[in-house]
Amino acid sequence: MADTRTLLVEAVRHALDAMDVAPSFEVVVERSARPEFGDWSSPAPLGLARVLRRAPATIAAELAEHLVAAQVPRVRTWTVTPPGYVNAHLDDHAWAGAVLAGATVLETTGRVDLPTEAAAAAGKTLVEHTATNPNKAAHVGHLRNACIGDTVARVLRRTGHTVEVNNYIDDTGVQVADVVVGIRQLGIEPMPSEPFDQYCSRVYIAVSARYDTDPDLLEQRRAVLREIEEGGNETAVFVKDVARRIVNAHLATMRRFDIAYDLLTWESDIIGLGFWRQAFELLRESGAIVLAETGRLAGCWVMPAEGADDDGDDDTKVLVKSDGIATYTAKDIAYQLWKFGLLGRDFSYVPWEGDPTLMTTSSVPQPDAPPAHFGRAQRVINVIDARQAYPQRVVQRALRRLHHEREADNSIHLSYEVVALTPAAAAELGVEIEEGRDSVALSGRRGIEVRADDLLDRAIARLTANARDAAGATLVAAGAVRYYLLKFSLNQIIAFDFDEALRVTGDTGVYLQYAHARAAGILRKVSDDGAAIQVPHELHPAERELLHGIEAYSRALTETALALSPSLLTTYAFGLASAFSDFYEHTPAIVREEDASVRRFRRGLVAATRATLADALHTLGMAAPDQV
Repeated sequence: MADTRTLLVEAVRHALDAMDVAPSFEVVVERSARPEFGDWSSPAPLGLARVLRRAPATIAAELAEHLVAAQVPRVRTWTVTPPGYVNAHLDDHAWAGAVLAGATVLETTGRVDLPTEAAAAAGKTLVEHTATNPNKAAHVGHLRNACIGDTVARVLRRTGHTVEVNNYIDDTGVQVADVVVGIRQLGIEPMPSEPFDQYCSRVYIAVSARYDTDPDLLEQRRAVLREIEEGGNETAVFVKDVARRIVNAHLATMRRFDIAYDLLTWESDIIGLGFWRQAFELLRESGAIVLAETGRLAGCWVMPAEGADDDGDDDTKVLVKSDGIATYTAKDIAYQLWKFGLLGRDFSYVPWEGDPTLMTTSSVPQPDAPPAHFGRAQRVINVIDARQAYPQRVVQRALRRLHHEREADNSIHLSYEVVALTPAAAAELGVEIEEGRDSVALSGRRGIEVRADDLLDRAIARLTANARDAAGATLVAAGAVRYYLLKFSLNQIIAFDFDEALRVTGDTGVYLQYAHARAAGILRKVSDDGAAIQVPHELHPAERELLHGIEAYSRALTETALALSPSLLTTYAFGLASAFSDFYEHTPAIVREEDASVRRFRRGLVAATRATLADALHTLGMAAPDQV
């Protein structure tokens, strides 16, 4: 069943067709600014005045006549207001009944009737996110990436898309080599009961500081990188074990936030199985890359610039350094070709650490393994922070130069800004901040970070006092942190502040979860008598606003899926929770309502709110507790 806005847009479009208005004219229908003007309004006559060379009021009157004659479902009457708006006044009985019926379908079947523009993309969408280097504990910046990627995957699945989620493990890069050098050369031992990922974080900070005073360590790092690239040696085995242990720690951290993956892809397998060699030959033969013979990059294989307007970093266009080591951008190209099924090669696959719900790539053939179903996507979404915009354009450029135009168009860099620390958060962590600055950037190399596990532990401790039990506090705390990291638009830098992230009032995850628990509590107290719900002759303004909020869910899902922007869904969910709070505060208490018909209707409204809010929370990756 279509939502009311969709019905109105279609009705206005048909009316304009009857008025010989070109189909290219965009129809806009939006909530009326003033309740007395109706529920919905269209400014179409204002936009048509210049096209039709007629007064907006005249056009509005003609448009309204066509709409009245069309007898649009759920509309009681149409009116015209200056300077040229056409307004729809809803038939409350038909409209409210349809909204409540849709919420019942959602609760009983899980189905959401989406607008036509929400049609799922053909084929599979592959979402790659998290990709935390396996050299340290995950911090809040990594967690923002994972929360964005996980929520985008959930929204796409909720809107009918086929989705595969990959987590890329860069176990051959510089940062993991730094940890290996630190462990082997600095003799730093783990402290009693210290988690392995936190131990490696200490090692990473220490070895990074020593590079400035001990150049020999840099040569040690280069040697480690060469041995990793060669494979089949003791160093490569040691590196793989370090990375494996840190990845397990990362997975445990992400599970605390209900973040999961379908496949772990390992960079060492991309190298070991010859993915990069294959990609290199394709690029070289096509002329997409050339060997630089002079200048600063002599001896490097590079991708030439597209023109004078190419403002990228020359080093980023280097795919193979003069010492023969492939850059991370090179391996990203090989990986992107595999994602689209363009490489002509595939991994072997095994369950991760015996977990049948999570698969991992392998360079060892698996003779009894079932047919692979990973990769071969129609669309690829790479969740990577804004600082990597240019390397991502190089990856896309490589696809175009290999004549894969469709795949290049469907290579989406879902860019987001980073997390920084407010002065208060920096002070709490003991980090010095220059006077006059309003934030300080996170840096794992310098030890300036908020570990994801530590943040969740703080949130749990803060919420435990008012929670029913420890399990409930943990669920609400994880939701609070996720919501905080999702509610900012992707192009906003998050100035992280402990108090703001863990606040329990206002635009917070806790507020949403409390709203759900309140709705569930009302439903426990007011039983369903099974009789048919009758819509009152006159709706209370708070009831009307809540109905609008419930009905808007399908469109909010659609817009979030189209924009790949989780903050659109958080904004919607907060609006619904706020509308429910207004309804709760400004209408008589349901439990004391003596009119059975009114009580039944309002109980149905609460049930519809609970079902809709629960679905929104789950799509955001948050728990929907019945009690807190």
